[in-house]
Amino acid sequence: DTWDITGKVIEKSSLKGISKNNLTEVLKSMKGSYIQKIPMFSAKKINGKHLYDYARKGIGLQTAENKVNIYDIKLKDFSSNEFCIKISCSSGTYIRSIANDLGERLGCGAVLSKLKRTTIGKFCLNDAVGLDFLIKKYSSIKYCEELNSVFKSSYFVSISDIADKTKTIYVYRRYLKMLEDGYPLYGYMINANKTKQKVVYANDVFSIKSVDCKKLFLHKSIVRFDTSDIKDDKQKLTKSVFFKKFL
Repeated sequence: DTWDITGKVIEKSSLKGISKNNLTEVLKSMKGSYIQKIPMFSAKKINGKHLYDYARKGIGLQTAENKVNIYDIKLKDFSSNEFCIKISCSSGTYIRSIANDLGERLGCGAVLSKLKRTTIGKFCLNDAVGLDFLIKKYSSIKYCEELNSVFKSSYFVSISDIADKTKTIYVYRRYLKMLEDGYPLYGYMINANKTKQKVVYANDVFSIKSVDCKKLFLHKSIVRFDTSDIKDDKQKLTKSVFFKKFL
C-alpha cells in the first residue's frame, strides 16, 4: 500500500512470463514527459493535509498526479524477482511511483526495495565523505582559527560555489540589512535593470546579491515570478533564507 517494502502486502502475483526484454521495453516507454501518480503515503498536501494523514486514517482520495520528466532510465541488473534501474529525472519525481507503474505495465505488480540518490545538481555521491572520516581527520583542531583551513579543504563546498550555479537576483543596497536579518524577498526589493535572470519558478533555489556584490544570500522561491514584470511589488516571493554569507 506504500509502494515500497515498508508497507502492507495487499496482493501477490506470479512473475511467470516477465523477461528482461519485457522490462527493457516498458522502461523505454517511460522516458520523456511523464504523468505519474503521487503515493498516498507521501508528504504531498491536499486541502492543507499531507496525503499520509488521509492514508493512515483509511480515507480514500482521488489519486493526485504530477508531471515530471524522465531524462534517462536504464536497466542495470535483472533477476527472476528483482531488478535494478538507474534513473535521471526532474525534481519532484517519486521513484516509488515509477516502481508501482512498472508493476502495473508489466502486469505483475512491483514495489521499491531500495533507493540510492547518487547525484543532485553538481553534487555527486562519489565525492562525499562520511562524518566519522571528518572527525578523525580533524580531531586535533583546538582553535576556531584553524577551522578556516578545514572549510577551505576539498571536502567542503563554499556557498559562493553553489551560488555560481544558480539564478541570480540583484537587490537594492538599502534592503540588504532586512535580508541579513532573515526577511523574505519582496518584489519592491529587486533591481530589475541589473537582474538578467527574469523568470524564477516556485521552489527554485537562487542567489540574491547586492549591486556591488558585497553580500550574497541563497533563498527558495514560494511562487513563480518574473523580475521584469512583478504585478504586486509587495508580494512575498521567498519563504526562508537557506544560507547567508558575506563575500
